[in-house]
Amino acid sequence: MKKSFKPACLLFYFLMLVSFFLIGLFYARWTEAGKGQMLAAGAIVLGYGVLFGGLAFIASFFIAYYAKHRHIVISNAIMGVFIIATVLVFRHKYKKREVEQPKEQYERPTSPTKPAEKNGKLLVYAANDKLAAEYNQKMGVGFFQPNFYENQVLYLYGAPNLEKAVSEHSPVDSVLFKQLEPGGFEITQAPPWLAPAHLKLDYDLLYFEIKSLGREFAEVVVNTQTHRTAYVNKYDGKTVFWPEFLLGVHSVEFPSESTQKVKVRPFEASDAVPIPFAFLRPILIQEEWMQVELWNDDFKRVGIGWIRWKMDGELLIKYALLS
Repeated sequence: MKKSFKPACLLFYFLMLVSFFLIGLFYARWTEAGKGQMLAAGAIVLGYGVLFGGLAFIASFFIAYYAKHRHIVISNAIMGVFIIATVLVFRHKYKKREVEQPKEQYERPTSPTKPAEKNGKLLVYAANDKLAAEYNQKMGVGFFQPNFYENQVLYLYGAPNLEKAVSEHSPVDSVLFKQLEPGGFEITQAPPWLAPAHLKLDYDLLYFEIKSLGREFAEVVVNTQTHRTAYVNKYDGKTVFWPEFLLGVHSVEFPSESTQKVKVRPFEASDAVPIPFAFLRPILIQEEWMQVELWNDDFKRVGIGWIRWKMDGELLIKYALLS
């Protein structure tokens, strides 16, 4: 029993714990245990390390009891070399990544934002909240809606490495929100070129069109005039795909140049609905077709029908966010 408490054995227990913790991490990486698990990936990989280390720590007591002292010393040397080599490799990779990382992603601009121009170009699209989206506009994935209630700074990123986490990048710019005493929010600082798809903060409305979507990043259109894009952490807000977005608008309508008719059923050969109407309210979306309620000028339902809302990746309707 005294053998189990000799210095070599005590060191053996510790080295077994650390060595197999690292082996567990390597195993999780080799099997891609955390792949596709997003925020849970780190916890899953760490769990493998704890599991391997814990089992090895328990087994080390039995091994030390039955093994010869000479074998314990040799094992300690081998595990010590393994741990030191692993630490040196990790340190080398970390320094190499710092060198290879683009400089602009690690140097925060000294003046990333400018004061928002309340009556200037920043709010140029505030008047566009009622009828937005041009006819035959190429559609993105949907919209990104920042959660400025919980995150009063929206960070904008350049061209990130999509294989790395958001935390491994530095923003190139930002949008700052301030909560007003009567309620609601306003933008206090923002890039001068900021022109989102919809901006009407007195109604808590701020939408950026999503051009592409990744596991942690979303590429959004930050200027709808120049089609300039930037990346945001998609967990700093809500991703609203087109069907959900359209089902939340006040009404939709055909552009003036459109030849579309409201159909009885969701296919082109269907008969047109013969009922006159003033507005269309979305109630159901089925692939490229949208079921709508027909309203008159008094906002009363007078019928129901189907319209095609997109075709070949192009938007065929206009929508009104507000009444």
